[in-house]
Amino acid sequence: MPTEVVSPCVRKPAKAFAVLRDSFRTMSVSEFAGFLRLLLFRDDEILIYCRSLQDQERASPGRSNALVVKGQPAHLASERDVRHPIPWELQCDIYDGVRDFFVYRENGRLGHISWLYYRGDPNRILRLEDGECEVKFCLTFPEFRGKGLYPAALRVIQQYLKEHGSQRCFICVKADNTASIRGIEKAGFLRVGSTRLRKVLGVQVSRPKATRQLVQTKEDQRWIA
Repeated sequence: MPTEVVSPCVRKPAKAFAVLRDSFRTMSVSEFAGFLRLLLFRDDEILIYCRSLQDQERASPGRSNALVVKGQPAHLASERDVRHPIPWELQCDIYDGVRDFFVYRENGRLGHISWLYYRGDPNRILRLEDGECEVKFCLTFPEFRGKGLYPAALRVIQQYLKEHGSQRCFICVKADNTASIRGIEKAGFLRVGSTRLRKVLGVQVSRPKATRQLVQTKEDQRWIA
């Protein structure tokens, strides 16, 4: 289940052309028309969740957790060969230049993917500080849904981030995505705010929200300090 069903941030003309070109090649006419509408016009309410990693406990050794691993380029290549159209969630390394992602694999098939974005990575919704990460573009493929993979992946990601010195982990989700919200809250995230993602004729008119502002405006900051 994707936490964000929003079109990718396109800041440079070359990037916009690449996204449109690749999407047109892999989508039907109706799918491409729907994609183009989402790319040009958006006004979505976005909920912002955060998890402090200061007191994060090690993920329990459940079966789903054990099959969630840090992703490798070969995982992406094998799935791109068999999935058409290719989901955006399998191409974040190409379009956004990010590298860290986690996957759930079972019997050689990819069941879930989640990407990690840090300060300095392309981000339309949040302006991160040092020591912070946002989990973005998460997708559980339909044949693997209903197994609790999403919260399992988020728990493993939290442990990884803590071990690598991160202090806070954020995740954003559309307000009407109740299934993803349940998974996010099950993984220990707490809601800290909301914002709107607005685009007009493909140009984002809303500004990314500073995470520092979210921390400063929270009445009880002990859990996020």
